Amino acid sequence: MPRTYTVRQRLRYRFDNTLSRGLWAVLLWLGVIALAFFLLIATIIAVTGIGPGDASTSFGDGLWYALTRSLDPGTFSGDEGSGFRGIMLAVTIIGIFLAAAIIGLVSSSIDSRVDSLRRGKSIVVEEGHTLVIGRSDKLPSIVAERVEANASERGRAIVVLSPDDTVEVTEDIRSGVPDLKTSRLVVRSGIPTRIADLEQANPASAKSVIILRAPDESDAHVVKTVLALARIVPGLEGLTVVAEMDDPATTEALRASVGGNLLTVIPNDIIARISAQVSRAAGLGVVYQELLDFDGDEIYTVAIPERLIRRTFGELVMSSSTSTIIGVQHGDGSVALCPGTGTVLSTGDQAIGISEDDSTFILDLEPAEWSAVDDRQWTSLGEKRERTLMIGWSTLAPMIAKELEAHIAPDSELHVLVMPRPDVRTQIESSLSLERQDVFVHLGDPIDAKQIARVVGMGPFDHMLLLCERDQYSVDEADARTLLTLMLVREATKGSAGAENILTELLEPNAVDLGGGDASSDFIVSQKLISLLMAQLSESPHLADVFADLFDSGGAHVALHPAERYVPLGATTFGDIVAAARDWGVVAIGYRAAAAIDDPRAMAGGVRVNPPKSQSVTLTEADAVIVISQG
Repeated sequence: MPRTYTVRQRLRYRFDNTLSRGLWAVLLWLGVIALAFFLLIATIIAVTGIGPGDASTSFGDGLWYALTRSLDPGTFSGDEGSGFRGIMLAVTIIGIFLAAAIIGLVSSSIDSRVDSLRRGKSIVVEEGHTLVIGRSDKLPSIVAERVEANASERGRAIVVLSPDDTVEVTEDIRSGVPDLKTSRLVVRSGIPTRIADLEQANPASAKSVIILRAPDESDAHVVKTVLALARIVPGLEGLTVVAEMDDPATTEALRASVGGNLLTVIPNDIIARISAQVSRAAGLGVVYQELLDFDGDEIYTVAIPERLIRRTFGELVMSSSTSTIIGVQHGDGSVALCPGTGTVLSTGDQAIGISEDDSTFILDLEPAEWSAVDDRQWTSLGEKRERTLMIGWSTLAPMIAKELEAHIAPDSELHVLVMPRPDVRTQIESSLSLERQDVFVHLGDPIDAKQIARVVGMGPFDHMLLLCERDQYSVDEADARTLLTLMLVREATKGSAGAENILTELLEPNAVDLGGGDASSDFIVSQKLISLLMAQLSESPHLADVFADLFDSGGAHVALHPAERYVPLGATTFGDIVAAARDWGVVAIGYRAAAAIDDPRAMAGGVRVNPPKSQSVTLTEADAVIVISQG
């Protein structure tokens, strides 16, 4: 049978429900109770005739006395008449309790509101901001790059939406980015896959969105986040979204679902390709970093003026005194890096170049002023047999080995040192499908000095790659082991030719500084490069095809060529180097020279990217020209 409830139980239930509605409901009940009490006191005073001095008092005066005594406890001390004093004392005591309750409720509500604001629960009222969704090791690096990108604009906001505590996220960011310069940092807490939480970050008014993926999250989380964005901003219209994903098939399906405003970055592919290219020549790492970060020179586009239309790319290369032209973006949006020098420029084409700023990217020279300074016989670098040592193993290893295939001659060797595990030799050999490299697997602990000395002693090796064992250890453990391996390899190769080109992969960007050492002899590739790329795409989505070509194994690539291949050794200018390289179908974007080590604009090892055409440099046999070439 249904249970029956008393009137008291029903009233208590409704009272409790009202209280649960928040501050205003409680204040309403307190007000009703206070009013009822004041009316009761006024009625007692009017009926009994007990007033000041025990004289007769009206209902209205009684109500006034009750109200004023409850608001000002000191008032009743001047009352006269024993009956009236007793009633006013009771009113004062009850008024004190009512006032204390109200003050406590208001104070608690203010504390709750402040705590809510502190935990990032309020809506973001910004326009043109950069929204970063999620949290990973890349977050401080991305915020730092956005701060640099916003340096020329005051008041631009960087909004971070993460399920983690806002105070913790803010402290994490500020520890890596102590100076926000002209930017403002806004952190909000919420689950990005919930539309309500996502809306509080105001993505509809954002300029761009960067979606990060935590180490324990899959592509499914990114897919849900992008779909939630598409519900708020239909078709992602007018919004650039840069997302980090792993699976190319999932990436293509998602892009087909939400449209072309979604740009995806597959970290493993990019790191593998950069690692393979950087491992072939010391100094290339800092070149890639220079092209990707916002500090120094970046890649821009500028409209080609009418005077250069129907002229050739070879002439365009020599048309800027302060910037280095590397390609053309055609009117249909397609990109060609280092096209043939005879490529004819058309109306609507834009020049792609490296410049300090978009304001300095000007086409101010007459190309006819420049011509090659040396009529020399072209010598092909060709392919050669190479020996590569890879220490450590991860999912990146097969991709790196495959990338190396495109640049070496048959009968090359790939030596791999890995921890002994059941069937590890068979697993490695079966995961590699190489035609130009013979694979040799050596079993041993990469942090054992004797094992390192044994394998390094099988050299000399043309390249050494130290990979994080990300599949067997946590991020911290893998980075720590790789850093120890790096120290042991440096010790084992001290004074030998093998010390000239050691490439180390680290997972956490903050661990890069722990590698120390001579930055001219090895470069440490980390997820920071992915952070730089995502920040660049969020600011300049039109450069997506440019970076895709640079990081595509079949596209353009950055290389170091011997300086004497293009110009006679000795004193020359960068303009002469560019003109000579142009005549052999490559684009010179800088040089690595001992004479540039003291140049304040040069990077590690005397690497200088995008010097002015008039820049003088003295080249020696050990120096090199940095070029972008096809194939």
